[in-house]
Amino acid sequence: MGEPGKFGVSLGLTRFDVKNYGKVGAEYTYKGDLKNTNNGYKLSANGDLLIGKNLGGSVGAYAGLEFGKHNCTQYNLGVMANYTRTGYRGETTASVSKDPASNMTEIEINTELPHNQSLKTGLELGYSRNLCCDENKKLSMSLMGGAELYASDKAPDIEVSENQVVIVKRPQKLDAVGGFMGLKTEYSEVVNDKGHELYFTGKALAGTKGAIEGEIGIGFRF
Repeated sequence: MGEPGKFGVSLGLTRFDVKNYGKVGAEYTYKGDLKNTNNGYKLSANGDLLIGKNLGGSVGAYAGLEFGKHNCTQYNLGVMANYTRTGYRGETTASVSKDPASNMTEIEINTELPHNQSLKTGLELGYSRNLCCDENKKLSMSLMGGAELYASDKAPDIEVSENQVVIVKRPQKLDAVGGFMGLKTEYSEVVNDKGHELYFTGKALAGTKGAIEGEIGIGFRF
């Protein structure tokens, strides 16, 4: 039998591809019991808007099992996926013209910032602890690890249009594969008799490209 699903909203700060963003997010979580009600499952999905010099977004999903739901300490094992993208389509144009009066060659260059993107999929293993065995106050920690797809740093494609405009296109596909690992934590507390929760989150990830990603946030589930 399933428990009522919970919606959540959150605010926070996140770091992706060595840039900092404000984060506004929403999530949905659904939990159910297995035949042995001390064990169950959890399904969740989330979406975030990343706000900075350039806008971005992130979506994620999780599906897993929970063990020891009636105990003071619960354990979880599941699979997760997250896709993050920021910036614009990367393109640089350079137009060359010659002024007949001065016999001078002029070059005009226009550059759009490239987008940065990452798709992570893998396993998540962790536990939750009811503080002082109070099920309304939980501290959770999880380890994550798996594969990461991202755009490679290979040389851009160069095209010359019919009107002699040079177009430099950076890679837009997730054509490189690496690995990642990370840690996330959450403290949540039920704040009223309706089961609404106030929660605080933190996350840090390290991938093949070497940059540390992370976030902190505060949210409310209802």
